This record gives sequence, structure tokens and C-alpha cells, in this order.
Amino acid sequence: MRFFILSDIHSNIEALEACIRRAKLAGYDAVLCCGDIVGYGPNPIEVVDEVRALDAMIIRGNHDRVAASQEDASEFNPHARRAIYWTRSALPDSYRNYLASLPVGPLSVDKDAQLVHGAITHEDDYIFTTADASENLRLATRRFTFFGHSHFPAAYASSAGVLVTPTSYEFDEFTAVRCDGDQWFLINPGSVGQPRDGDSRASFVIWDQERGRMEFYRVEYLIGQTQEKMRTANLPAYLIDRLEHGR
Repeated sequence: MRFFILSDIHSNIEALEACIRRAKLAGYDAVLCCGDIVGYGPNPIEVVDEVRALDAMIIRGNHDRVAASQEDASEFNPHARRAIYWTRSALPDSYRNYLASLPVGPLSVDKDAQLVHGAITHEDDYIFTTADASENLRLATRRFTFFGHSHFPAAYASSAGVLVTPTSYEFDEFTAVRCDGDQWFLINPGSVGQPRDGDSRASFVIWDQERGRMEFYRVEYLIGQTQEKMRTANLPAYLIDRLEHGR
């Protein structure tokens, strides 16, 4: 079984479509998404439609929750707040209702894997450090926990309760993390629509269960096209500019 794993699409249809095209070439059987379909970007309707067409197993993110009016935007920075209010106004009621219906993580995928948005500790928590990872790995009920929210691709592993560095190796098209054996893992596929690790390319993971590996992919997309649509929608200049810098 090969799982195509996405997170933090953030209304960026150009990035999402580029990831889907690349994932189809790599091959996959099912789709998982760690949330934040909407927010920041200019195409929330189109992205929701595309994700639903993928028949993905998906959980809500904090931007999905606020876009659905399940919570106010008081915890968002001014740029994110302005964008999420624009997103609310752009979404028909049926789309906001769909976002409101998304399950809250942790969500079981199967006996081996689960989805969270930010962390096992709480959907809005971040996993940035080894201390964060250790705390969450102690709480894990599945060998593989997929998470997002930070917009950084990452892999953490533990063996017998001790944090270890997972084995990785380079292929021409992707970086693979070995995940066979008895280690437990936290995997962040990175952000499709707003990477923040200094690489502006869209990010996703394919989990190949038979080969026992996570394949981390980066994909070029038409950033300028997304930016122009954001300008037309009068979205914050800060959000527009950061796309080309991957920050």
C-alpha cells in the first residue's frame, strides 16, 4: 500500500495540482491529509473540491476550524486574520459546513497509523524540537503519526522509548526515510501551499508500506500565478511575498 500524504494546502490550487501530478507519476493507492486545506491562499473553493475528489482521509486544521466559524481568529496574527476573514467571505455555506464536519485528530488510519494536525498533545501545538517530538512519541498509540501545522518536512523516530535519528538516503527524485523495523515515527510531510523551510517548492510524502520507507518529494509550481491571484483578491502582501522565499 502506498499513501499520498498532504498537509497545509492553504488554498493554493497551483501547488496542490502540481503535487497531485507528481504523486500520480510516483503511484499511490490512498490519500491522507493532516488539515489546513484553506487559509492564506486565493482558491479555497477549488482546493476543497480537489481534495474531496481525491477521496482523502482528512482531519481539520486550525485554519479550517476558523474558516468554518467554529472559532474566532483572535489567536491569528494580523496577516492570517485578514486572510481567514477573506476566506470565510469567499466560501459558500456548503463549503463552510464541510470544513465544520471534518474530524478532529488524532484520527486512526489503521492499526499502524494516525493523523493529527499540530501534535498529539493538541491540534494547535507545534512539533519543532526534539523535546516536542519526545513528548508526543510517548503519547503515540500507533507506530506512525503524521502531523502538519509547522510547514516543515520532518521525521522523528524512537526506539524502545529513546529518540533516535532515522536512517535516510537519497534517490534522484526524492529523499527516503527508512521506517521498517520496530521504531516509532512522527512524520511531517511539509506544506503543499506555503512551505516555510527555505524551499519554495511544494512538499508531500508517499509512505510505501511494503518497502518500509517514507518518500519526501519537492515539486515546482507556478508561484507567480498564485501570487497574482492573491494580489487580485487584495490578500496581504506579506503572504504573497513569502511564497517565493519559502518562509
